[in-house]
Amino acid sequence: MKTLPKPATVAELARFVGGRAFGDADLVLEGVSELSEATSKDIAFLGNLKYGAAAAVSPAGCLLLPPKAKDAPCAAKARIIVEDPQAAFAKILGLIDAARRGDLAATLSPKASIHPQAKLGPGVSVGDFTVIEKGAVIAEGTVIMPQCYVGEGARIGKNCLLYPQVVLREECELGDRVIVHAGTVIGADGFGFTTDKKTGRHTKIPQIGNAVVQDDVEIGAGVTIDRATVGSTVVGSGTKVDNLVQLAHNVRVGRDCFIVSQTGVAGSTTVGNNVILAGQAGVAGHISIGDGAVITAQTGVMSDVPARAVLFGSPGRPHREAFKLQALYGRLPELFDKIKEIEKKLGLGKTDAAL
Repeated sequence: MKTLPKPATVAELARFVGGRAFGDADLVLEGVSELSEATSKDIAFLGNLKYGAAAAVSPAGCLLLPPKAKDAPCAAKARIIVEDPQAAFAKILGLIDAARRGDLAATLSPKASIHPQAKLGPGVSVGDFTVIEKGAVIAEGTVIMPQCYVGEGARIGKNCLLYPQVVLREECELGDRVIVHAGTVIGADGFGFTTDKKTGRHTKIPQIGNAVVQDDVEIGAGVTIDRATVGSTVVGSGTKVDNLVQLAHNVRVGRDCFIVSQTGVAGSTTVGNNVILAGQAGVAGHISIGDGAVITAQTGVMSDVPARAVLFGSPGRPHREAFKLQALYGRLPELFDKIKEIEKKLGLGKTDAAL
């Protein structure tokens, strides 16, 4: 259970999330919790109707419910009916998160190393052992936790949050309201080499571009976004990147995409707006993925993808075609036996039994 910044009645929270209160609207709530762990002073939510049985016996004092569950069995003293209970719950969690961030604001640790020619806006917080190099610009309200590195000439917008051990290399940029989780590196050198055809030796291609992360992006832990050879590697506004993702040099990701854990996108590929790259997707370099496309988990993308396409498998195919092929794979032994039987009846040569 997490405690609200201050207690609130069911009626107050209903107004806050744009819902309708039923039952004891004057019930005072003090915290938020999961269905099974809540107390009579907590609010919880039902986001998926398949958990209706858990909601029915939840000890929570109040439940956020969708309209379809308005009359469902419920032990709670109060209910708030709202179109999207998960979004409403997230809004309430935001009250707790804002209070937590307020505790971090406007402190510059004496253990941090801040270059005298770096520019910090009002209300910036810098944690212990963070290094901020010459010419870096950090706008107002940004919080940088301990042991981060902000390179020379890097720029960070307003109200950003960098968790411990984030690296933002030289000349790279974060927009406003960007969240970067622990251990992420933005602006490492791209994987660029030439190979001598005679000797087979590799020579590094200097990576002198940068990486640009636009407004309202959230980046998970352990992510690597490489700087461009020249120009910029770009992550578009509103995009959300999960843990352990690799975006190679000169990749350009559009607005409001989801890129899920362990996905890798090779160099110079363009990803459109509102694209979903599900877990462990692999995307080849120098291709384009159209707006609204969905690349399902563990799919390998080797060529351009049209807008709104849904791909599955490796190599990636349109999902309906891929599902048909998957069904056929399971029947191959049966079909092979039938072919052997037909060959035997016709007196034809034997099919290779090793197949």
